[in-house]
Amino acid sequence: MRENLKKAFSDVEGGIGNGVILPILKNILINTEKGRIKICSTDLEVAITSWINGKIVDEGGITVPANIFGAVLNNITEPKLELDSTDSKLKIKSDKSENIIQGIKDSEFPIIPQIKSDNFIEIKSDLFKKSLNQIINAASPTNRRVELNGILFFLNNELKLVATDTFRLAEKTIKPNEFQTNITELKAIVPLRVIQEFLRICKEDKKIKIYFDPHQILFDLEDVQIISRLIEGSFPDYQVIIPKTYATTVLVNKESLYEAIRLAAVFSSKINNVNIKLKTPNKIIVFNEESSIGENKSELDAEVEGENQELIFNWHYFLDGLRGIEGENVLLGFNGDIKPVLMKATNKDDYFYILMPIKNS
Repeated sequence: MRENLKKAFSDVEGGIGNGVILPILKNILINTEKGRIKICSTDLEVAITSWINGKIVDEGGITVPANIFGAVLNNITEPKLELDSTDSKLKIKSDKSENIIQGIKDSEFPIIPQIKSDNFIEIKSDLFKKSLNQIINAASPTNRRVELNGILFFLNNELKLVATDTFRLAEKTIKPNEFQTNITELKAIVPLRVIQEFLRICKEDKKIKIYFDPHQILFDLEDVQIISRLIEGSFPDYQVIIPKTYATTVLVNKESLYEAIRLAAVFSSKINNVNIKLKTPNKIIVFNEESSIGENKSELDAEVEGENQELIFNWHYFLDGLRGIEGENVLLGFNGDIKPVLMKATNKDDYFYILMPIKNS
């Protein structure tokens, strides 16, 4: 039971609040429900619930400080534990120790919200996780523009997942035959933090259901549920910035380009720059020179069509785009140093990445 409890606690850990406004949010709720043990956390924006099996003698519930509960579990080595809640105290007993944690009545814990809709998307978790990992780095990690601090779910026959921080944008398309749904059309912005929690918790490959109502999303992983508010606001009309034509196109081996950029990054300045020169008909040159460090240059064979160009990019962002591309080669479309470059695979049309250059002054 100890291992099951540790897993359940790990699952809900990401939903624990800081308790600044409401101290009980630093607690987790432990109670019994339909013959199982339920553990919950919430910070009023996100709630995570995990169910585990155990022998239940009497029904009941209690909330206890998460940090104390977790520390006790981490320091008990015996596999079997007995939990007993009496008078707002939780006793955790093993063969060698007895631990009593001061708690608060379960009736004081905030009510976990419920989804008020049966609108769902069902999808295999491995496909969904891989799709999210292709785009998640493009989302904005700050709350300065709250609508960018999330992932757009856009369902209209196909399911598109989109992320942007205004410097780069990534879109992944999941085809209709790769998921099931009873939703005709959907546009929802899901908080980045919730996506990160889903990716952290979901380890097994199985079918999951994602439920939506106008204000909330629920990830149902059978033994774990994550429910969150959706982000209100409008996602940018990103279609208008997708390049339709290019001054220069480059077809190059993805791994060779990735390695060249990583090597050039060693010699980058504080702005994380990498320089790329395009030379028709068959060369792409990746280079850097920093007086306090040294210099680097890599010449790669490539198919280059159009104008010769020289551009500067943030090497972190450039590598993020390459990581999302599946296949041996990558196709790049350039339009000078003030317009975005587009990256995509040569043999698949379900993913693209757009990145703004650093303007060459």
